[in-house]
Amino acid sequence: MNKKMIIALIIVIIIVAFSLIFVYYRTNFKTSTFAVLDETDKINDAKKYGDDVVGWLRVEGTNIDLPLIRADKDTELLRGDYDFAWTNSFPDGTGNRPAYISHNIRNVSRNPIVGDDTMTRFEQLMSFIYPSFVKENQFIEFTDSEGDTSLYRVYAVALLNDDQNASFSDTYTSSEQKRYIKKAKRESMYDIDVDVNEDDLMLTLFTCTRFYGADTSYSFRVDARKLRDGEDKVYAKVKTNENYEKIKERMEEKNENSEEV
Repeated sequence: MNKKMIIALIIVIIIVAFSLIFVYYRTNFKTSTFAVLDETDKINDAKKYGDDVVGWLRVEGTNIDLPLIRADKDTELLRGDYDFAWTNSFPDGTGNRPAYISHNIRNVSRNPIVGDDTMTRFEQLMSFIYPSFVKENQFIEFTDSEGDTSLYRVYAVALLNDDQNASFSDTYTSSEQKRYIKKAKRESMYDIDVDVNEDDLMLTLFTCTRFYGADTSYSFRVDARKLRDGEDKVYAKVKTNENYEKIKERMEEKNENSEEV
């Protein structure tokens, strides 16, 4: 083999090696393009409806793009003049785990719909029930009661019998936060490769679901934590676990053996 052939072979090897490295990183370290926007104008516009607007929310991969309000005994949660999510706590910018709820009126079957842009409130939150969706959509934009907007990344998704009582308190002690994180990960239908600890700022989103029938009180819950300083928006690895198997079995039930709602 002459010198030119050796050089050509080396060049080919280098090109192949770089191509393999590129494919590997593109496959395993895909970065989200979901960006933080200035939601100030939207927040101010939402105040015209008379509610106590305390922030804004956008969820990657969905049409969820709505104001956050504080609910009290006089708040009409079923009003239809505009879309919103609400909290039962009293956000003042010092909480470390706020939780927000919104309605899921239509997306309630055992095979939730993805991508229907006519959906409102938190109907598209059910998209997170699909592993393929979670692998491509993991970020949430959250504007808090102080007007600070940040990105949060999803670390747990669960469908469980839950009364959404967590929405009544947005401040946890260190030990309470640790317990909540452990519980959220244990109940999650996915193992999401995201490090979470009690020093992180959290965010929880709830919606109702009749996935198991109209006479049940299950909730669909998505838990996220604030993106840390300098942290890249690389999608985390996602694997289904034994909790998902129950979900999958329900989805695959034949029509005659399941109640469509």
